[in-house]
Amino acid sequence: MNQHVTHGESDWFTHGLPGLHRKIDAILKRQRKEYGDYYYFYGQPYQALSILGVYGERSTEERFEAYGLRELIKPTDRVLDIGCNCGFVALYTSFRTGCRADGVDINPYMIEIGNLCAEYLRVDDRVKLTAARIQDYEALAQYSVLFSFATHWTDDENYRVPLREHFERCAAYLEAGGLLVFETHAADVGNEAFYEAIKTFTDIFTVESKRDTDKGERHLYLFRRV
Repeated sequence: MNQHVTHGESDWFTHGLPGLHRKIDAILKRQRKEYGDYYYFYGQPYQALSILGVYGERSTEERFEAYGLRELIKPTDRVLDIGCNCGFVALYTSFRTGCRADGVDINPYMIEIGNLCAEYLRVDDRVKLTAARIQDYEALAQYSVLFSFATHWTDDENYRVPLREHFERCAAYLEAGGLLVFETHAADVGNEAFYEAIKTFTDIFTVESKRDTDKGERHLYLFRRV
């Protein structure tokens, strides 16, 4: 009888997934019991990570490709993802490109899940996810790339600031010439006040490109720090 014998190192990725999922389920159970604040997607992660079988509303792999992050991000980049949920876009970008990536989100349970997944993917030596409010996050150094994916205001109302203030905060995190990859909310599409506000930020950012994503429901901008 032929029998496949698993090898601890070569088969770790597949055979370790059930254990990872049990840990994630335990974190989600604690979140439902302990976390009194708003949380996304019926208590599940807002972001999905298909390579690890983690269920969520939006596919990280699809966003990575749709936003062109494979071409935009270099191994030498240092990326910050603000309002990162589980930080899956940051850690997957690091996994695929070799860059260093940090993420910040107010939800400590999502951050715990993200750090577990970063450890599982063996990128925890270059990915650091922190539980904190965006406005409280203190970076140790400036970044070459910043991700702001529909986080210039949040549904839980923990972050509601004027758009100008959000862009100034992003600029403060970026080095001169740094790249801001900015995704709008669906509500921003067609909003003339939003478009007019963008035009007033030329002292801190120049617009490199703008295109539709999510079947036209959102815009993706690339801004360059002046």
